[in-house]
Amino acid sequence: MVTPQAKELGDDLRCARLAAGLTEAQLARKLGCSASKISRIETGSRRIEEFDLIRLLAYCGVATDETRRIMEMAREADDPYRLRPHRDQLPDELSTLITHETTASSITVFEPQLVPGILQTEDYARALFRLSGVFNAEGVELRVKARLARQRLLRSADRPQFVFFIHEHPLRSIVGNEQVMHEQMLHLVLTGHRAGCAVRVVPDEAFPPGIFGPAFWLMRYPDHKPIVYAQHYTSSLFLKEPPDVEAYRTALARVADDALDARQSQEMLATLASDYDIPRTGHYDPSPAGTTDLAQEQLQQRR
Repeated sequence: MVTPQAKELGDDLRCARLAAGLTEAQLARKLGCSASKISRIETGSRRIEEFDLIRLLAYCGVATDETRRIMEMAREADDPYRLRPHRDQLPDELSTLITHETTASSITVFEPQLVPGILQTEDYARALFRLSGVFNAEGVELRVKARLARQRLLRSADRPQFVFFIHEHPLRSIVGNEQVMHEQMLHLVLTGHRAGCAVRVVPDEAFPPGIFGPAFWLMRYPDHKPIVYAQHYTSSLFLKEPPDVEAYRTALARVADDALDARQSQEMLATLASDYDIPRTGHYDPSPAGTTDLAQEQLQQRR
Protein backbone atom coordinates (compact mmCIF):
# COMPACT_ATOMS: atom_id res chain seq x y z
CA MET A 1 0.00 0.00 0.00
CA VAL A 2 1.54 3.29 -1.15
CA THR A 3 1.07 6.14 1.31
CA PRO A 4 1.35 9.81 0.32
CA GLN A 5 4.44 10.13 2.55
CA ALA A 6 6.19 7.26 0.78
CA LYS A 7 5.22 8.65 -2.62
CA GLU A 8 6.58 12.08 -1.68
CA LEU A 9 9.88 10.54 -0.56
CA GLY A 10 10.06 8.43 -3.72
CA ASP A 11 9.44 11.47 -5.92
CA ASP A 12 12.34 13.30 -4.25
CA LEU A 13 14.66 10.31 -4.70
CA ARG A 14 13.74 10.00 -8.37
CA CYS A 15 14.45 13.71 -8.87
CA ALA A 16 17.85 13.28 -7.15
CA ARG A 17 18.71 10.34 -9.42
CA LEU A 18 17.69 12.18 -12.57
CA ALA A 19 19.61 15.29 -11.49
CA ALA A 20 22.70 13.08 -11.14
CA GLY A 21 22.17 11.74 -14.68
CA LEU A 22 21.78 8.14 -13.50
CA THR A 23 19.42 5.50 -14.79
CA GLU A 24 17.71 3.09 -12.42
CA ALA A 25 20.10 0.34 -13.55
CA GLN A 26 23.20 2.50 -13.00
CA LEU A 27 22.14 3.51 -9.51
CA ALA A 28 21.20 -0.10 -8.71
CA ARG A 29 24.70 -1.29 -9.64
CA LYS A 30 26.24 1.29 -7.29
CA LEU A 31 23.98 0.15 -4.44
CA GLY A 32 24.36 -3.54 -5.25
CA CYS A 33 20.66 -4.16 -5.78
CA SER A 34 18.22 -4.63 -8.65
CA ALA A 35 16.80 -1.90 -10.85
CA SER A 36 13.31 -3.09 -9.88
CA LYS A 37 14.11 -2.31 -6.24
CA ILE A 38 15.04 1.26 -7.20
CA SER A 39 11.79 1.52 -9.16
CA ARG A 40 9.72 0.31 -6.20
CA ILE A 41 11.45 2.75 -3.84
CA GLU A 42 10.75 5.64 -6.21
CA THR A 43 7.08 4.73 -6.52
CA GLY A 44 6.79 4.46 -2.75
CA SER A 45 5.86 0.78 -2.77
CA ARG A 46 9.07 -0.30 -0.99
CA ARG A 47 10.66 1.13 2.14
CA ILE A 48 14.34 2.05 2.03
CA GLU A 49 16.61 1.46 5.01
CA GLU A 50 18.41 4.50 6.41
CA PHE A 51 21.89 3.17 5.56
CA ASP A 52 20.88 2.55 1.93
CA LEU A 53 19.24 5.96 1.78
CA ILE A 54 22.47 7.66 2.89
CA ARG A 55 24.42 5.76 0.23
CA LEU A 56 21.84 6.56 -2.45
CA LEU A 57 21.94 10.27 -1.71
CA ALA A 58 25.74 10.24 -1.67
CA TYR A 59 25.93 8.49 -5.06
CA CYS A 60 23.51 11.08 -6.45
CA GLY A 61 25.63 13.96 -5.11
CA VAL A 62 22.81 15.46 -3.06
CA ALA A 63 23.85 18.55 -1.07
CA THR A 64 24.12 18.35 2.71
CA ASP A 65 21.06 20.49 3.48
CA GLU A 66 18.89 18.55 1.02
CA THR A 67 20.20 15.27 2.43
CA ARG A 68 19.14 16.34 5.93
CA ARG A 69 15.67 17.26 4.65
CA ILE A 70 15.18 13.94 2.86
CA MET A 71 16.50 11.97 5.82
CA GLU A 72 14.07 13.78 8.10
CA MET A 73 11.24 13.03 5.69
CA ALA A 74 12.15 9.32 5.64
CA ARG A 75 12.16 9.18 9.46
CA GLU A 76 8.76 10.86 9.58
CA ALA A 77 7.17 8.48 7.10
CA ASP A 78 5.98 6.11 9.86
CA ASP A 79 5.12 8.86 12.34
CA PRO A 80 1.32 9.16 12.83
CA TYR A 81 1.75 12.76 14.04
CA ARG A 82 3.64 14.32 11.18
CA LEU A 83 4.53 17.89 12.09
CA ARG A 84 5.91 20.13 9.35
CA PRO A 85 7.26 23.56 10.36
CA HIS A 86 6.76 26.56 8.11
CA ARG A 87 9.97 27.98 6.60
CA ASP A 88 11.00 31.44 5.44
CA GLN A 89 10.42 30.39 1.83
CA LEU A 90 7.53 28.20 0.73
CA PRO A 91 6.95 25.77 3.62
CA ASP A 92 7.93 22.12 3.28
CA GLU A 93 4.40 21.25 4.34
CA LEU A 94 3.07 22.75 1.12
CA SER A 95 4.77 20.12 -1.02
CA THR A 96 3.49 17.46 1.37
CA LEU A 97 -0.05 18.83 1.16
CA ILE A 98 0.12 18.92 -2.65
CA THR A 99 1.21 15.26 -2.69
CA HIS A 100 -1.69 14.31 -0.41
CA GLU A 101 -4.37 16.28 -2.24
CA THR A 102 -3.35 15.16 -5.74
CA THR A 103 -3.55 11.47 -4.75
CA ALA A 104 -6.80 11.71 -2.76
CA SER A 105 -10.13 10.45 -4.09
CA SER A 106 -12.13 12.90 -1.95
CA ILE A 107 -11.32 15.92 0.19
CA THR A 108 -13.57 17.59 2.74
CA VAL A 109 -12.44 21.01 3.99
CA PHE A 110 -13.63 22.94 7.03
CA GLU A 111 -12.51 26.58 7.16
CA PRO A 112 -13.78 28.76 10.03
CA GLN A 113 -11.61 31.86 9.56
CA LEU A 114 -10.80 32.48 5.88
CA VAL A 115 -11.78 31.48 2.39
CA PRO A 116 -9.82 28.22 1.82
CA GLY A 117 -6.51 28.85 0.08
CA ILE A 118 -7.33 26.63 -2.88
CA LEU A 119 -10.46 28.76 -3.50
CA GLN A 120 -8.92 32.21 -3.05
CA THR A 121 -8.77 34.73 -5.88
CA GLU A 122 -5.41 36.29 -6.64
CA ASP A 123 -6.35 39.64 -5.07
CA TYR A 124 -7.82 38.03 -1.93
CA ALA A 125 -4.69 35.90 -1.43
CA ARG A 126 -2.38 38.87 -2.00
CA ALA A 127 -4.33 41.01 0.47
CA LEU A 128 -4.15 38.28 3.11
CA PHE A 129 -0.41 37.81 2.82
CA ARG A 130 0.18 41.56 2.97
CA LEU A 131 -2.13 41.92 5.95
CA SER A 132 -0.14 39.34 7.90
CA GLY A 133 2.87 41.66 7.85
CA VAL A 134 5.18 38.61 7.91
CA PHE A 135 6.41 38.54 4.31
CA ASN A 136 8.25 41.04 2.14
CA ALA A 137 6.96 41.84 -1.36
CA GLU A 138 8.90 38.98 -2.93
CA GLY A 139 7.64 36.53 -0.32
CA VAL A 140 4.05 37.65 -0.87
CA GLU A 141 4.24 37.10 -4.64
CA LEU A 142 5.93 33.72 -4.19
CA ARG A 143 3.06 32.55 -2.04
CA VAL A 144 0.36 34.01 -4.27
CA LYS A 145 1.78 32.19 -7.30
CA ALA A 146 2.03 28.92 -5.37
CA ARG A 147 -1.57 29.28 -4.16
CA LEU A 148 -2.87 29.91 -7.67
CA ALA A 149 -0.87 26.99 -9.06
CA ARG A 150 -2.54 24.63 -6.58
CA GLN A 151 -5.93 25.62 -7.97
CA ARG A 152 -5.21 23.73 -11.18
CA LEU A 153 -6.23 20.65 -9.22
CA LEU A 154 -9.85 21.87 -9.26
CA ARG A 155 -9.80 21.89 -13.06
CA SER A 156 -8.00 18.59 -13.64
CA ALA A 157 -9.88 15.67 -15.15
CA ASP A 158 -8.95 13.29 -12.31
CA ARG A 159 -9.50 15.73 -9.44
CA PRO A 160 -10.78 14.50 -6.08
CA GLN A 161 -14.39 15.05 -5.05
CA PHE A 162 -14.33 18.30 -3.03
CA VAL A 163 -16.70 19.51 -0.32
CA PHE A 164 -15.88 22.89 1.23
CA PHE A 165 -17.53 23.96 4.49
CA ILE A 166 -16.88 27.69 4.98
CA HIS A 167 -18.10 29.52 8.07
CA GLU A 168 -20.17 32.63 7.43
CA HIS A 169 -17.80 34.78 9.51
CA PRO A 170 -14.94 35.01 6.95
CA LEU A 171 -17.43 35.64 4.15
CA ARG A 172 -18.55 38.81 5.92
CA SER A 173 -15.03 39.94 6.96
CA ILE A 174 -13.57 42.35 4.43
CA VAL A 175 -10.14 41.41 3.12
CA GLY A 176 -8.64 44.11 0.89
CA ASN A 177 -11.83 46.00 0.08
CA GLU A 178 -15.39 45.44 -1.14
CA GLN A 179 -14.29 44.89 -4.73
CA VAL A 180 -11.90 42.14 -3.69
CA MET A 181 -14.68 40.52 -1.68
CA HIS A 182 -17.18 40.91 -4.55
CA GLU A 183 -14.86 39.02 -6.90
CA GLN A 184 -14.12 36.40 -4.25
CA MET A 185 -17.82 35.71 -3.66
CA LEU A 186 -18.42 35.37 -7.41
CA HIS A 187 -15.50 32.94 -7.60
CA LEU A 188 -17.06 30.81 -4.86
CA VAL A 189 -20.38 30.81 -6.71
CA LEU A 190 -18.69 29.63 -9.92
CA THR A 191 -16.67 27.00 -8.05
CA GLY A 192 -19.85 25.64 -6.48
CA HIS A 193 -21.20 25.01 -9.98
CA ARG A 194 -18.22 22.83 -10.95
CA ALA A 195 -18.80 19.12 -11.10
CA GLY A 196 -17.37 17.47 -8.02
CA CYS A 197 -16.99 20.75 -6.07
CA ALA A 198 -19.59 21.54 -3.42
CA VAL A 199 -19.34 24.83 -1.49
CA ARG A 200 -21.49 24.95 1.65
CA VAL A 201 -21.82 27.84 4.08
CA VAL A 202 -21.95 27.28 7.85
CA PRO A 203 -24.24 30.00 9.30
CA ASP A 204 -23.05 32.13 12.21
CA GLU A 205 -25.92 30.92 14.39
CA ALA A 206 -24.88 27.27 13.98
CA PHE A 207 -21.89 27.60 16.30
CA PRO A 208 -18.93 29.94 16.94
CA PRO A 209 -16.31 29.90 14.16
CA GLY A 210 -13.53 28.62 16.45
CA ILE A 211 -15.38 25.78 18.15
CA PHE A 212 -13.42 23.10 16.29
CA GLY A 213 -10.16 25.03 16.25
CA PRO A 214 -8.35 26.03 13.04
CA ALA A 215 -9.02 24.83 9.52
CA PHE A 216 -8.61 21.16 8.68
CA TRP A 217 -8.86 18.81 5.69
CA LEU A 218 -10.07 15.21 5.70
CA MET A 219 -8.55 13.38 2.73
CA ARG A 220 -9.65 9.92 1.67
CA TYR A 221 -7.76 7.59 -0.67
CA PRO A 222 -8.71 4.56 -2.75
CA ASP A 223 -5.90 2.33 -1.44
CA HIS A 224 -5.07 3.44 2.11
CA LYS A 225 -6.57 4.97 5.23
CA PRO A 226 -7.70 8.61 5.40
CA ILE A 227 -5.48 11.43 6.66
CA VAL A 228 -6.31 14.72 8.38
CA TYR A 229 -4.35 17.89 7.65
CA ALA A 230 -4.65 20.60 10.32
CA GLN A 231 -3.04 23.96 9.74
CA HIS A 232 -1.69 26.18 12.51
CA TYR A 233 0.10 29.53 12.46
CA THR A 234 3.69 28.24 12.54
CA SER A 235 3.27 24.56 11.69
CA SER A 236 0.97 22.01 10.14
CA LEU A 237 0.03 18.55 11.34
CA PHE A 238 -0.72 15.41 9.31
CA LEU A 239 -2.72 12.89 11.36
CA LYS A 240 -3.34 9.28 10.34
CA GLU A 241 -4.11 7.43 13.58
CA PRO A 242 -7.74 6.15 13.41
CA PRO A 243 -8.90 7.76 16.72
CA ASP A 244 -7.62 11.17 15.58
CA VAL A 245 -9.16 10.85 12.14
CA GLU A 246 -12.46 9.70 13.65
CA ALA A 247 -12.59 12.77 15.91
CA TYR A 248 -12.36 15.05 12.88
CA ARG A 249 -14.84 12.92 10.96
CA THR A 250 -17.31 13.35 13.83
CA ALA A 251 -16.76 17.11 13.80
CA LEU A 252 -17.42 17.21 10.05
CA ALA A 253 -20.65 15.25 10.52
CA ARG A 254 -21.90 17.94 12.87
CA VAL A 255 -20.78 20.67 10.50
CA ALA A 256 -22.64 18.97 7.63
CA ASP A 257 -25.82 18.80 9.72
CA ASP A 258 -25.73 22.54 10.48
CA ALA A 259 -24.47 23.87 7.15
CA LEU A 260 -26.70 25.27 4.43
CA ASP A 261 -27.19 22.90 1.52
CA ALA A 262 -25.51 23.59 -1.81
CA ARG A 263 -28.45 25.55 -3.27
CA GLN A 264 -28.95 27.69 -0.18
CA SER A 265 -25.20 28.35 -0.04
CA GLN A 266 -25.15 29.46 -3.67
CA GLU A 267 -28.00 31.87 -2.97
CA MET A 268 -26.23 33.33 0.05
CA LEU A 269 -22.92 33.73 -1.79
CA ALA A 270 -24.68 35.44 -4.69
CA THR A 271 -26.37 37.82 -2.25
CA LEU A 272 -23.04 38.61 -0.60
CA ALA A 273 -21.47 39.25 -4.01
CA SER A 274 -24.26 41.72 -4.76
CA ASP A 275 -23.85 43.40 -1.36
CA TYR A 276 -20.12 43.86 -1.96
CA ASP A 277 -20.67 45.25 -5.47
CA ILE A 278 -20.37 48.90 -4.43
CA PRO A 279 -17.74 51.58 -5.12
CA ARG A 280 -14.46 51.04 -3.30
CA THR A 281 -14.24 52.78 0.05
CA GLY A 282 -10.47 52.48 0.37
CA HIS A 283 -7.39 52.86 -1.79
CA TYR A 284 -6.19 49.27 -1.54
CA ASP A 285 -4.18 48.37 -4.64
CA PRO A 286 -4.25 44.59 -5.23
CA SER A 287 -1.41 44.72 -7.76
CA PRO A 288 2.01 43.31 -6.77
CA ALA A 289 3.34 46.85 -6.33
CA GLY A 290 0.42 48.00 -4.16
CA THR A 291 0.64 49.21 -0.59
CA THR A 292 1.26 46.67 2.16
CA ASP A 293 -0.17 48.64 5.06
CA LEU A 294 -3.71 47.26 4.90
CA ALA A 295 -4.31 47.57 8.62
CA GLN A 296 -3.80 51.33 8.42
CA GLU A 297 -6.08 51.55 5.38
CA GLN A 298 -8.89 49.70 7.12
CA LEU A 299 -8.51 51.88 10.20
CA GLN A 300 -8.87 54.97 8.03
CA GLN A 301 -11.97 53.48 6.37
CA ARG A 302 -13.66 53.07 9.78
CA ARG A 303 -13.02 56.72 10.76
